[in-house]
Parts: sequence; structure tokens; C-alpha cells
Amino acid sequence: MANALDFQITEEGTRNAVIKMTGILTDSNISETPAIAMSSFLNNDQLLKLVGFRVDLIEWSISNGLEVNLAWHSSSPQQIYPLAGRGRICSTNYGGFIPDRTKGGYNGDIDLTTAGFTPGTVQNFTIVLELIKIYTQ
Repeated sequence: MANALDFQITEEGTRNAVIKMTGILTDSNISETPAIAMSSFLNNDQLLKLVGFRVDLIEWSISNGLEVNLAWHSSSPQQIYPLAGRGRICSTNYGGFIPDRTKGGYNGDIDLTTAGFTPGTVQNFTIVLELIKIYTQ
């Protein structure tokens, strides 16, 4: 059985989106670029352009020893939050996690990489993200 990564948009509106990602690692660590592609989402505002996402909430459950990193895609990837174990972080009190859209190569996508895979094992993760769509003129 090969590594498997599944991505599901469970809710999408004009402003909000909720994403669920699951991964089963049987062969090696993974590097998914992108794991969340801007092209998967609707631009719900006719007068503005969808350019990215603010991350307001992350909930995760990850096999022991495995680490998952989420980063906004750019020439120098911008780490959103490193994940390990089980947890939940709500960043709305701080204005959410916001990408630096001025970085070279930024395109709004979110990449996913893992570290710590142990050969001969099966490791998995589930991540749920609550996102706010970012629009510009």
C-alpha cells in the first residue's frame, strides 16, 4: 500500500472554508505541494480576487513520532504552524495566522510536509482547518 493523502472541503462560503486532510503513511515522509490549492475554491466575490487564506483554527491528531508542517507556498515557504501529537489552536484572538503575500513565489496555496516517519510502520494524521478567504482589488 502506498502513502495516501486525502483532502476534503467540508464547508465553503463567500468568506469561510473548512478543510479536512487525512494522511496514511506506509512508505516514507510526504511532501505535498500544494496540499490545499487555491484553484479548488470558488472566488465568491465578483468585484474582488481571491488571493489566499487566513487560518483561524487548526485541530489535529497525528501518530506518535510523526510531525506535520503546514506552510504557505512561496520561494521561502512561510510556516503556518508545526503540528505533532493531538491538539487544537484557535488564533482568532490574535487576528488569525496571515500569510505574507509580498514574499516571492507566494500563490495562496498551502503545502504540507511530514517528518519522523518510521520505516516498517503505518502512521497517520487528521487535520481540520477553519479558513477565512482573503480577497483583494
